[in-house]
Amino acid sequence: MLSVAQAQDRLLERATVLEAVATPLAEAAGRILRADAHADRDSPPFDASAMDGFACRRAELTGPLSIAGESLPGQPFFGSIGRGQCVAILTGAPVPAGLDCVVKQEDTAREGSSVRVLRSDERNFIRRRGEDRRAGEMIVSAGTQLGAPELAVLAAAGFVSPSVTRPVRCFHVALGDELVAPSESPGPGAIRDTNSILISSLLAGQGAALAGQRRVGDNVDAIVRQLESLPEHDVLLISGGAGPGNRDPARPLLRALGYSVVFDGANLRPGKPLNYASRGSRHAFAIPGNPVSHWVVFHLFIAPFLRALQGHAAPRPVSVRGVLANFDFLPPPDPRPTYWPCRATISAGTPELSLLPIASSGDATGLVGANALLPLPGGAGTMQRGQPVDYFPCP
Repeated sequence: MLSVAQAQDRLLERATVLEAVATPLAEAAGRILRADAHADRDSPPFDASAMDGFACRRAELTGPLSIAGESLPGQPFFGSIGRGQCVAILTGAPVPAGLDCVVKQEDTAREGSSVRVLRSDERNFIRRRGEDRRAGEMIVSAGTQLGAPELAVLAAAGFVSPSVTRPVRCFHVALGDELVAPSESPGPGAIRDTNSILISSLLAGQGAALAGQRRVGDNVDAIVRQLESLPEHDVLLISGGAGPGNRDPARPLLRALGYSVVFDGANLRPGKPLNYASRGSRHAFAIPGNPVSHWVVFHLFIAPFLRALQGHAAPRPVSVRGVLANFDFLPPPDPRPTYWPCRATISAGTPELSLLPIASSGDATGLVGANALLPLPGGAGTMQRGQPVDYFPCP
C-alpha cells in the first residue's frame, strides 16, 4: 500500500497544467499568471510631488515666493515660472519642469499671493519618474498566484485581461441509498448528506469551479444511467463506497465509467480507502464516505492535485513548526500513520496545536474549528505538552 508521500507523487506525476485563458482582471483573483507581465510605462510616469505644499527652486527658499499657479493630480501646471516664483502643488501632482524641491505646506506661511518658507527639509519630496519601475521591466512573473497586490500592479500597467490558468472544473457525486438532503428529516436508517456541502466549500477554498453535484444511490447500473450526461469537467469526485467490499460501488462505478484505477488505497488514518483513477485528460477520486476522512484526504491529496492542475509551482502541503498545546484528547494508537485534525492558534508568535476531540471519522461535529493536520507516527508514541511538532495548515 502506498505511503502518503508515494500517493502524492503518483498524483502530481499525472497533473498536467490546464490551458491558459484571457480573463478579466476583476475575475483573476487566485488564478496563476501564465505569462510574464512587463511595465508599459515608467512608474511614476512623471516627477510627482510626495507632499501637499509648494514646488520651488531650492536656491530661492530664503526669500518670499510669489505663487504662479497650482498643479493638481490630473491637472498639471503648464505656465511659465519666473525667478522668485513657485507653484502650489498637491500630493501626486506633476512637478513643473525647472523646480527641484517641494516644501511641505506646514513648513510655509501664506501671505496673499505669496508664500514664505519657514523651514526647509534636506529631502526634496519629489518622486522621480521611473524610480519605482522603468517601462519594459517585469512586474509580475509567470507562475505567480494573483492576489490583491498583484492585481493592483497589473491594473496600473494596463493588463485588463491577463493570461491565467482557467479554473479546475469538478463534478461531485454523493453515493448512498441512506442519504437525504440536509433540509429533510431522516427516516429509519437514513442520514443527512453532509459531504456535498463539505466538498463544495473545500473546492471553493481552492479556487476550483463546481460544475455540479448529484446525490445518487448505491446501484452501479442506475448511477451510470444518471451520469450519462454531465457538464464538462476535469475532475470527478465520488463520496462514499470507496472500500474493497462487495457492496461498495465506487470502484465498479469508476470502471463502468471507463476510468482506470491508478491506486486504490493509502497507508494513513483516516482515509485509507482513497482511490484515484484517470480516463484520458479526466481524473477521478473515490473518497471514503465519512466526513473526517473527506476533510483529511482532501487537504493531503485532492487540494495539492487541484493546485498542480492550476500551475502552482509548489502544490504540496508545506509543514510549519509549532508546539503541542493540550492533551484534553489523544487519538488511540494505530499501526498506520495518523493525520489528526487540529486547531492551530498563535500565542506569543508561536503556533500552538490543540488536538480536536473527534470520536470517529464519522464525527463531523469534531471537525468544528479545524484548521490544521497533525501527522502522528504509527504505534503508541509518547507526547508532551509544549513538544515541538510539524503540522500542515489547512486554509
